[in-house]
Amino acid sequence: MGRPARVTTEQVLQAVRDAFCVGGYHGTTLADIARRLGVTPAAVLRHAPTKEALFARALGRGGDDEPLPMEFLAAVDADADPRIVLRRLAHAFVPFVESKMAENIARWMHARTPDEARTLTLPFDPRVRPTPPQRGLAMVEAYLRRAARAGRLRLEDPRAAAFVFMGSLHSYVFLHRVLRVADPPLALDRYLDTVLDIWTRGAIRPRAPRRAAVRAGGRS
Repeated sequence: MGRPARVTTEQVLQAVRDAFCVGGYHGTTLADIARRLGVTPAAVLRHAPTKEALFARALGRGGDDEPLPMEFLAAVDADADPRIVLRRLAHAFVPFVESKMAENIARWMHARTPDEARTLTLPFDPRVRPTPPQRGLAMVEAYLRRAARAGRLRLEDPRAAAFVFMGSLHSYVFLHRVLRVADPPLALDRYLDTVLDIWTRGAIRPRAPRRAAVRAGGRS
């Protein structure tokens, strides 16, 4: 009877994803993956026969039933402080998107042909509707509708508001991880302070009414 595995398959696959996202396929060895788990390379290969098989299993298309970071919104009290709820959503969603982006970069680095490199591999089957992004957006919209009905938000179009807020989180990831426009990166909490301030008070102020022109004779 063989030795029982010290790590689970899911732990191994997570270590594989993390290693390949950092070093790419060619820059990552079995020893690198094993080191993350505190096991031997042979122990890693109990979960897939080769490095190539590990890559395919860990970074292949995910299931459409993968948990989404905004699922907690369904249990949030509609009367809860929206600033706290939206900040929690951001802290859950931004790392999730960053990890998905890193995985796609790892797939691109692993591409064998130009055509394969030009193909964006979605981590879900786009033919299965609703897709995970559609489900996630619907969850955010549903929360915003409940909060608006409870009087905690003033929104004329909760669906558009869901697009706006989620779009601001996607923009944060894209500007930092792809364009790298800030060095050092702008801290997420600093970014959220401004986003939530705009949501709370609004950035555009109405123009102050002009004072009545002084009439002839010094009377206003």
